[in-house]
Amino acid sequence: MRIACFAESYNFKFKQERQALEIFKRTAEELGHSFTILGKEILQRIDDFDSVFIRATTDPLFTSYIVSRLAEEMGKKVIDDSESIRICSNKVALYYRLKKSSVPTPKTIPFFGDFENLESYAEELGYPVVVKRPNSRFSLYVEKANNYYELIKVVKKYMRRSKALILQEYVPTAFDWRIGVLGREVIYACKYFMPKGGWKITDYIGGKKVWGNVKAVRVENLPSKLRKIAVMAAKSVGNGLYGVDVKEINGNYYVIEVNDNPTIMHGDEDAKNPELYEKIILALTS
Repeated sequence: MRIACFAESYNFKFKQERQALEIFKRTAEELGHSFTILGKEILQRIDDFDSVFIRATTDPLFTSYIVSRLAEEMGKKVIDDSESIRICSNKVALYYRLKKSSVPTPKTIPFFGDFENLESYAEELGYPVVVKRPNSRFSLYVEKANNYYELIKVVKKYMRRSKALILQEYVPTAFDWRIGVLGREVIYACKYFMPKGGWKITDYIGGKKVWGNVKAVRVENLPSKLRKIAVMAAKSVGNGLYGVDVKEINGNYYVIEVNDNPTIMHGDEDAKNPELYEKIILALTS
């Protein structure tokens, strides 16, 4: 089969991301398929392929979403599907999906500009309060308010560009689990550690952007409860490829968010589960 991979250069700042893309291509060819990497020219060529694999930042306002919708309209198999892009790009919509499916999360309150209730929401959550814009990603547009003054300041800033926000209980941990789920099967797992002195996976420390370390874990070594919750969270969104972020507290697990188009870097996500490449190619060609 003919696989088209939509990628944009700004998404590949690290050589490990480019190496992973090369492994996808090599794996597809070893399985008897073609794997063609394209930029925006894919919009004129989608009908030349049997399936589309998106490896560019996904958002309903970005080219990736148009690629996904066009591929679906033409009857192609596509990862990521347009509904997953819509849901995962809106943390408020995602919250309601997780809630409907009874997925455990930290205490969370959607905020729609009702400032008269903001102080009571903060009291319910406890300080510090984590504030997220609906389109937050890669730790961007996520801030922590340690008191009501900071909370008002952050909320007003974010409400200039958003009609809704997520207010969430702060759950400090040394790392977040990142569980890769494909078609309701766990295909890889990592621990994303917080950088020293930071509280997010990617944080600014001393004025510099710093990434935490990544430690891969074999899927079969994961606690069954963690696997079950990650699959439950992914299922609440759809049947595609997701990276589920999970906090672990005293043997209990709480889903922070579900991401479509999850990061796959050679040496990180694939370090203990190299078969993930073949599983994704098979999903695109089955």
